Amino acid sequence: MLQHLSVKQNSTSRPLRNLETFFKVLADVGKPLRREHWTIHMTLHLAFPASVSDPTAYLRRAWQVLHYQHPALGAVTSQNNSTAYITVEKLDEDVWANNTFTVYPDYKGTEELFSCLYPTATATCYWLPTPSKLVIRSSHWRIDGVGMAMLSHDFMVALAAVLRLGHDASLDSLMPGLEHRHPLAPSLEELALAQSRFPKLPKGEENPILATGADNLVARFLRGVPSIGLPTRPNSEQSNPGASGCAVTHLDAVTTVKIRAACRNKNIKVTSAIHAAIIRVTSTFPQHPLSKSYAAFVPIDLRRALDITASSEVKTLSKVVGLYFSGLPVCVDSVLPGATNNTKTFEDVARDLDAVYGSDILQFWGPDHENTERIGLLDLVEPYVRRTTALFGAHIPEGFPPVQTPDLSTLGKVDMYLQKYYDAGEHENVEVIDFWLGTEMLNRSVQFHTWSWKDEFNLGACFNLSFYDNEFIIDVLNKVIDGLLVGCGISK
Repeated sequence: MLQHLSVKQNSTSRPLRNLETFFKVLADVGKPLRREHWTIHMTLHLAFPASVSDPTAYLRRAWQVLHYQHPALGAVTSQNNSTAYITVEKLDEDVWANNTFTVYPDYKGTEELFSCLYPTATATCYWLPTPSKLVIRSSHWRIDGVGMAMLSHDFMVALAAVLRLGHDASLDSLMPGLEHRHPLAPSLEELALAQSRFPKLPKGEENPILATGADNLVARFLRGVPSIGLPTRPNSEQSNPGASGCAVTHLDAVTTVKIRAACRNKNIKVTSAIHAAIIRVTSTFPQHPLSKSYAAFVPIDLRRALDITASSEVKTLSKVVGLYFSGLPVCVDSVLPGATNNTKTFEDVARDLDAVYGSDILQFWGPDHENTERIGLLDLVEPYVRRTTALFGAHIPEGFPPVQTPDLSTLGKVDMYLQKYYDAGEHENVEVIDFWLGTEMLNRSVQFHTWSWKDEFNLGACFNLSFYDNEFIIDVLNKVIDGLLVGCGISK
């Protein structure tokens, strides 16, 4: 194995790494408020065959199968002296389901549930029979957004098997071939180091080339600090975070096709166009005198990069439950309207973002001298995560405004992971009508998520209700969509 796993009679452990620790620390900040920053919620709107009068028992069993397939859903963390560990216990399927699967018959929608849930020790699953929606929820230190989209497919495969074979079928028959599975996949840093051409150094030492590359990335972000942001509720500066809210809008398939075609014609990525619209809407609001640029980190999924140069052992590892991404810095200047004669257009902003979203992950960075081989982003992961962790933990400089930068996270085409129909047997299917993903927010930033599903573009926003009104966020979403259509030259 790549990692040193501590295997006891009923549990398996490994040390938490930097990226996991970063998200765990953020989550723990909300403990006094019984909240947890960036907890991920994934919702599936399901339609069952007419022969299934009550799907609850099937859903409960599928949740047990999913844990059997991905034991890290039950992972917990602990501290031993100065080292934090992630641990999974031996599966007791009934105890797992009793503790983590809940039916809420009175909720009319997942938006209401989203604002009412509190932190849990492990991942959890909720069934809302009235709207026929299933919710899977997990701390962000355990799984990322793309991983959650991939997990939705695994859940549906398990559910289809339960519908075909019965909810009393054994776990082995429902999900065969898992007796040699890895209960805990290695961390991103460990996988990256195993593929690196740079030798591992003693603890506390850094390769000077990699250190320079990591410093270069952080400097790109700092160039735009303090970033422009969306205005929060008046007099909310001293407010404690409360419950989170969410809103989502979508465009029909015809309009989505037009947007994709317009972006191809302009030679920009759709994600860059969406992000550009968010930045330009943000720039129309009054800003702090020091805020003149947009600066943020955009998450980039690294699973494909990990597999391109990986050993056969790494390629066969399940990289669903875990953190396998990196946040790349973006800095876009000259975004404030009327501030200069060189205020950037929609296309200008989109092309700046394209330089980041279109980065070659395998040939990512090179020192400023000739005849030096370029370095992949995976090589920079460990020193870069170490610096960004310190950056987010630093105090805001005196005189700077609070951070309230709108962020964007993209899942791409969810259809790449999730099917519309799954074989339930007897010539019947269980249908996925809709998909949604959002995160609990405890800070003053709005987290946007974008994805396409069934050829329709979706844009969601998550925010803390102590700092933003639902009506304001809906208005911002509408303005972003208008800006996207105008920027792409598409009329409503």
